[in-house]
Amino acid sequence: MKARDLKPAYSWESRQPVLQDSILFIPKFYQDHQSFGRLDFSLLFKNNHEVVVEYCSGNGAWIVDKAKRHPEKNWIAVEKRFERAAKIWAKAKNESLGNLFVVYGDAFDFTKYYAAENSLSEIYVNFPDPWPKAKHAKHRLIQQKFLDDLQTAAKPGSAMVIATDDKDYCEVILLELSNRKDWCFGFPSPFYINDWPNYGASFFDGLWRSKGRCIYYLKFNKI
Repeated sequence: MKARDLKPAYSWESRQPVLQDSILFIPKFYQDHQSFGRLDFSLLFKNNHEVVVEYCSGNGAWIVDKAKRHPEKNWIAVEKRFERAAKIWAKAKNESLGNLFVVYGDAFDFTKYYAAENSLSEIYVNFPDPWPKAKHAKHRLIQQKFLDDLQTAAKPGSAMVIATDDKDYCEVILLELSNRKDWCFGFPSPFYINDWPNYGASFFDGLWRSKGRCIYYLKFNKI
Protein backbone atom coordinates (compact mmCIF):
# COMPACT_ATOMS: atom_id res chain seq x y z
CA MET A 1 0.00 0.00 0.00
CA LYS A 2 1.32 3.42 -0.98
CA ALA A 3 0.24 6.95 -0.08
CA ARG A 4 -0.83 7.54 -3.68
CA ASP A 5 -3.40 4.75 -3.30
CA LEU A 6 -5.49 7.07 -1.14
CA LYS A 7 -7.67 9.33 -3.25
CA PRO A 8 -9.62 12.42 -2.17
CA ALA A 9 -13.11 11.38 -1.11
CA TYR A 10 -14.96 14.25 -2.76
CA SER A 11 -14.69 17.04 -5.27
CA TRP A 12 -14.64 20.70 -4.26
CA GLU A 13 -18.25 21.11 -5.32
CA SER A 14 -19.48 17.99 -3.50
CA ARG A 15 -17.34 18.33 -0.39
CA GLN A 16 -18.71 16.82 2.80
CA PRO A 17 -17.28 14.78 5.67
CA VAL A 18 -16.51 11.21 4.62
CA LEU A 19 -15.58 8.29 6.86
CA GLN A 20 -14.03 5.36 5.01
CA ASP A 21 -11.32 2.76 5.40
CA SER A 22 -9.88 4.02 8.71
CA ILE A 23 -9.72 7.68 7.71
CA LEU A 24 -12.02 10.64 8.21
CA PHE A 25 -11.98 13.35 5.56
CA ILE A 26 -12.99 16.77 6.94
CA PRO A 27 -13.40 19.32 4.13
CA LYS A 28 -11.89 22.78 4.22
CA PHE A 29 -14.23 25.77 4.15
CA TYR A 30 -17.17 23.59 5.16
CA GLN A 31 -19.95 24.92 7.37
CA ASP A 32 -22.29 22.01 8.19
CA HIS A 33 -20.06 19.94 10.48
CA GLN A 34 -22.83 19.39 13.03
CA SER A 35 -24.84 17.31 10.56
CA PHE A 36 -22.19 14.57 10.69
CA GLY A 37 -22.17 14.22 14.48
CA ARG A 38 -19.44 13.28 16.91
CA LEU A 39 -17.56 10.03 16.40
CA ASP A 40 -18.28 7.06 18.64
CA PHE A 41 -14.77 5.75 19.20
CA SER A 42 -15.96 2.46 20.70
CA LEU A 43 -17.72 1.69 17.40
CA LEU A 44 -14.88 3.08 15.33
CA PHE A 45 -12.23 0.88 16.96
CA LYS A 46 -14.60 -1.92 18.00
CA ASN A 47 -13.34 -1.79 21.60
CA ASN A 48 -13.39 0.41 24.68
CA HIS A 49 -9.66 1.02 24.97
CA GLU A 50 -8.28 4.42 25.92
CA VAL A 51 -8.11 6.90 23.05
CA VAL A 52 -4.94 8.91 22.40
CA VAL A 53 -4.79 11.72 19.83
CA GLU A 54 -1.76 13.29 18.19
CA TYR A 55 -2.20 16.66 16.54
CA CYS A 56 0.26 17.80 13.85
CA SER A 57 1.12 14.20 12.99
CA GLY A 58 3.26 15.02 9.96
CA ASN A 59 4.30 11.86 8.12
CA GLY A 60 3.23 9.69 11.06
CA ALA A 61 6.58 8.39 12.29
CA TRP A 62 5.83 9.14 15.94
CA ILE A 63 2.29 7.84 16.13
CA VAL A 64 2.85 4.75 13.99
CA ASP A 65 5.62 3.67 16.35
CA LYS A 66 3.40 4.34 19.37
CA ALA A 67 0.49 2.37 17.90
CA LYS A 68 2.79 -0.60 17.26
CA ARG A 69 4.25 -0.48 20.77
CA HIS A 70 0.93 0.07 22.53
CA PRO A 71 -1.81 -2.06 20.97
CA GLU A 72 -3.79 -1.72 24.21
CA LYS A 73 -4.58 1.88 23.24
CA ASN A 74 -6.41 3.44 20.31
CA TRP A 75 -4.53 6.16 18.42
CA ILE A 76 -5.82 9.02 16.28
CA ALA A 77 -3.53 10.99 13.98
CA VAL A 78 -4.78 14.46 13.00
CA GLU A 79 -3.05 16.03 10.00
CA LYS A 80 -4.32 18.83 7.76
CA ARG A 81 -2.07 18.19 4.76
CA PHE A 82 -3.41 15.49 2.45
CA GLU A 83 -0.05 14.13 1.31
CA ARG A 84 1.03 13.66 4.93
CA ALA A 85 -2.28 12.13 6.02
CA ALA A 86 -2.02 9.72 3.10
CA LYS A 87 1.43 8.61 4.25
CA ILE A 88 0.12 7.87 7.75
CA TRP A 89 -2.83 5.95 6.32
CA ALA A 90 -0.53 3.86 4.09
CA LYS A 91 1.82 3.07 6.98
CA ALA A 92 -1.12 1.98 9.16
CA LYS A 93 -2.38 -0.28 6.38
CA ASN A 94 1.03 -1.81 5.72
CA GLU A 95 1.57 -2.48 9.43
CA SER A 96 -2.01 -3.79 9.88
CA LEU A 97 -2.57 -1.31 12.71
CA GLY A 98 -6.23 -1.60 13.51
CA ASN A 99 -5.70 0.68 16.51
CA LEU A 100 -4.62 3.66 14.37
CA PHE A 101 -7.17 5.99 12.77
CA VAL A 102 -6.34 8.98 10.58
CA VAL A 103 -8.10 12.32 10.41
CA TYR A 104 -7.36 14.40 7.35
CA GLY A 105 -8.58 17.80 8.40
CA ASP A 106 -8.14 20.85 10.55
CA ALA A 107 -7.42 20.29 14.25
CA PHE A 108 -9.89 22.99 15.27
CA ASP A 109 -12.72 21.36 13.31
CA PHE A 110 -11.97 17.83 14.52
CA THR A 111 -11.87 18.88 18.16
CA LYS A 112 -14.94 21.10 18.05
CA TYR A 113 -17.28 18.95 15.96
CA TYR A 114 -16.05 15.35 15.66
CA ALA A 115 -14.21 14.29 18.83
CA ALA A 116 -16.54 12.55 21.25
CA GLU A 117 -17.14 14.28 24.57
CA ASN A 118 -14.96 13.09 27.48
CA SER A 119 -13.28 10.58 25.19
CA LEU A 120 -9.60 11.52 24.96
CA SER A 121 -7.30 10.07 27.62
CA GLU A 122 -4.06 11.53 26.26
CA ILE A 123 -3.39 14.45 23.92
CA TYR A 124 -0.10 15.07 22.14
CA VAL A 125 0.76 18.11 20.05
CA ASN A 126 4.08 17.54 18.35
CA PHE A 127 5.86 20.56 16.90
CA PRO A 128 2.90 22.77 16.03
CA ASP A 129 3.64 25.67 13.69
CA PRO A 130 4.63 28.60 15.95
CA TRP A 131 3.43 31.23 13.46
CA PRO A 132 6.03 33.64 14.88
CA LYS A 133 4.75 36.84 13.28
CA ALA A 134 2.18 38.71 15.38
CA LYS A 135 -0.16 39.15 12.41
CA HIS A 136 -0.29 35.36 12.01
CA ALA A 137 -0.90 34.55 15.69
CA LYS A 138 -4.57 33.78 14.98
CA HIS A 139 -3.41 30.63 13.15
CA ARG A 140 -1.65 29.11 16.17
CA LEU A 141 -3.18 25.88 17.38
CA ILE A 142 -2.67 26.49 21.10
CA GLN A 143 -5.11 29.29 21.76
CA GLN A 144 -8.20 29.69 23.91
CA LYS A 145 -10.81 28.55 21.38
CA PHE A 146 -8.93 25.29 20.83
CA LEU A 147 -8.48 24.75 24.55
CA ASP A 148 -12.20 25.38 25.12
CA ASP A 149 -13.10 22.60 22.69
CA LEU A 150 -10.39 20.32 24.03
CA GLN A 151 -11.82 20.76 27.51
CA THR A 152 -15.01 19.15 26.19
CA ALA A 153 -13.29 16.30 24.39
CA ALA A 154 -10.72 15.40 27.08
CA LYS A 155 -11.51 13.11 29.98
CA PRO A 156 -11.09 14.45 33.51
CA GLY A 157 -7.54 13.70 34.59
CA SER A 158 -6.30 13.37 31.02
CA ALA A 159 -2.83 14.57 30.12
CA MET A 160 -1.77 16.92 27.33
CA VAL A 161 1.84 17.01 26.16
CA ILE A 162 3.21 19.61 23.75
CA ALA A 163 6.64 19.44 22.12
CA THR A 164 8.17 22.46 20.42
CA ASP A 165 11.59 23.68 19.36
CA ASP A 166 10.54 27.34 19.55
CA LYS A 167 11.32 28.98 22.92
CA ASP A 168 9.07 31.97 22.22
CA TYR A 169 6.15 29.69 21.37
CA CYS A 170 6.87 27.69 24.50
CA GLU A 171 6.36 30.86 26.53
CA VAL A 172 3.17 31.67 24.61
CA ILE A 173 1.80 28.19 25.34
CA LEU A 174 2.59 28.54 29.04
CA LEU A 175 0.81 31.88 29.10
CA GLU A 176 -2.27 30.50 27.33
CA LEU A 177 -2.56 27.61 29.79
CA SER A 178 -1.80 29.72 32.88
CA ASN A 179 -4.99 31.68 32.19
CA ARG A 180 -7.17 28.58 32.56
CA LYS A 181 -8.60 26.82 35.58
CA ASP A 182 -9.31 23.51 33.84
CA TRP A 183 -5.66 22.57 33.20
CA CYS A 184 -2.75 22.50 35.63
CA PHE A 185 0.98 22.35 34.98
CA GLY A 186 2.46 18.87 34.93
CA PHE A 187 6.07 19.95 35.52
CA PRO A 188 7.45 22.25 38.22
CA SER A 189 8.85 25.68 37.32
CA PRO A 190 9.91 26.55 34.63
CA PHE A 191 7.06 24.15 33.66
CA TYR A 192 8.92 22.38 30.85
CA ILE A 193 11.74 19.89 30.45
CA ASN A 194 14.32 19.58 27.68
CA ASP A 195 14.94 15.86 27.84
CA TRP A 196 12.35 13.09 27.72
CA PRO A 197 13.89 9.64 27.26
CA ASN A 198 11.82 7.31 25.10
CA TYR A 199 9.38 10.07 24.15
CA GLY A 200 9.56 8.94 20.56
CA ALA A 201 11.02 10.35 17.38
CA SER A 202 9.43 12.22 14.50
CA PHE A 203 10.59 13.95 11.32
CA PHE A 204 10.58 17.40 12.91
CA ASP A 205 12.22 16.17 16.09
CA GLY A 206 15.11 14.81 14.04
CA LEU A 207 15.23 17.89 11.82
CA TRP A 208 15.45 20.42 14.64
CA ARG A 209 17.90 18.34 16.65
CA SER A 210 20.18 18.08 13.59
CA LYS A 211 20.18 21.87 13.48
CA GLY A 212 21.17 22.10 17.13
CA ARG A 213 17.79 23.27 18.34
CA CYS A 214 16.65 22.64 21.92
CA ILE A 215 13.38 20.77 22.41
CA TYR A 216 10.85 21.93 24.99
CA TYR A 217 8.38 19.43 26.41
CA LEU A 218 5.37 20.82 28.26
CA LYS A 219 2.81 18.76 30.13
CA PHE A 220 -0.62 19.70 31.49
CA ASN A 221 -3.28 17.73 33.32
CA LYS A 222 -7.00 18.32 33.03
CA ILE A 223 -8.51 19.09 36.41
